[in-house]
Amino acid sequence: MSTTIASRRDVLRAAGFGAAAALTSKPLAGAPKTTKPPRGARDKPNIIFILADDLGYGELGCYGQKLIRTPAVDAMARKGLKLTRFHAGFPLSLPARCTLMTALHSGHARCRKNGGGGNHPELAEEDTTIATVLKAAGYKTAMTGKWALGDRFIGCVKASKNKDGSGAIYKHGWDYYFGEPNQTYCHSYYPEQLYRYDRYGLVGKKTDGNRLDVVPLKGNRANRTHYTHDLITAKALAFIDAAKDGPFFLYVPYTIPHSDHVVPELEPYTKDTPWQKKEKVYASMVSRMDRDVGRIVKRLETHGIARNTLVIFTSDNGTAAPRLFEGSGGLPGRKGRFEVGGVRVPGVAYWPGTIQPGRTSDLLSAFWDIMPTCAALAGIRPPAPIDGISMVPTLLGRGTQARHKYLYFGAGKRRLIIRNTGETRTDEQILPEAVTDVIVPTFPL
Repeated sequence: MSTTIASRRDVLRAAGFGAAAALTSKPLAGAPKTTKPPRGARDKPNIIFILADDLGYGELGCYGQKLIRTPAVDAMARKGLKLTRFHAGFPLSLPARCTLMTALHSGHARCRKNGGGGNHPELAEEDTTIATVLKAAGYKTAMTGKWALGDRFIGCVKASKNKDGSGAIYKHGWDYYFGEPNQTYCHSYYPEQLYRYDRYGLVGKKTDGNRLDVVPLKGNRANRTHYTHDLITAKALAFIDAAKDGPFFLYVPYTIPHSDHVVPELEPYTKDTPWQKKEKVYASMVSRMDRDVGRIVKRLETHGIARNTLVIFTSDNGTAAPRLFEGSGGLPGRKGRFEVGGVRVPGVAYWPGTIQPGRTSDLLSAFWDIMPTCAALAGIRPPAPIDGISMVPTLLGRGTQARHKYLYFGAGKRRLIIRNTGETRTDEQILPEAVTDVIVPTFPL
């Protein structure tokens, strides 16, 4: 069944945008034509991309949440840019992350379903990720948290997954990794082991270039000594310490607030509420994550690099929160549904000295725009063809911003097409270009 949503307003009318950029074999509008970062941007800024898991559009104070406290991200929005029509790549986790990494929407990308039962789609070796692009631009690249795009890797303690899979982290541009890559096991907050990869010894002992090392957490499931979210944050901070001379790209895909809903301690503000325990736990998880986002920003300030670092905070799909919190922010749908509430997510960009504080943009945008945006800032051409457009003009508040005619989200017969003003074609007219075989962009150009 087709679901079609038309926007009520044009995108940043005053900016004088040109025609929408379609997937093409040529560099998209907004991508750099030289190896220099765009005018007005710092020279090859550090980039930190923080991704919550299942956090809905309405779960932050800056997006209207009244019950859960999120002062750190709210401050980022107040001092930076808030996107009001930013979208994940899919209403479920794994395909959304594929669109983020490859700049292709789900009608063109490789991973078009979430999978289950330990059987998940994964990237192919030929797929180009954000990390691969930024590494080619001279960046140190790191990820701490949930990968989800390659369950099989050398070093896995599960014999059936201890194989050299095509989506293994060490094949996709990362210099450093800490966490649980497997889409099945990464949702446990008290596992018996995690994994690390550190090819150049950036944050500790150097590892082999073609395997992950086990980080044993013996007895953790029973004793609950090590909460994985806390370990992931600690390693993100350690990478910032090690790479502070830049440029670096740090991807922090947190698991919070995805189930299992468990937290080491409740936040004080939840304790005297009449909420159910599950609601107190959920709110405490979100607030704990928010506090750690604040710690990341503070670490940048401590090293004196905040003004040369773009920090983006968002979520991988719509809400799965208890109904008390109205996590969709009044939008129809939630996680797993091909409705606006299943894919519209918070989008906050913070870059002191470059992004003017207190700005809001209704640019129609999505995960596949992140790669070309990062590439433009790094002064390198992104792969081609891709679906994304550079959002740099919107971030900087100057220049001509390309815009999408529509955003496509789909799997089989289920789909959602969000149209921009001026797009009048029917679903049937759009689908032949929106749904094709897997596209493998060329990189480098």
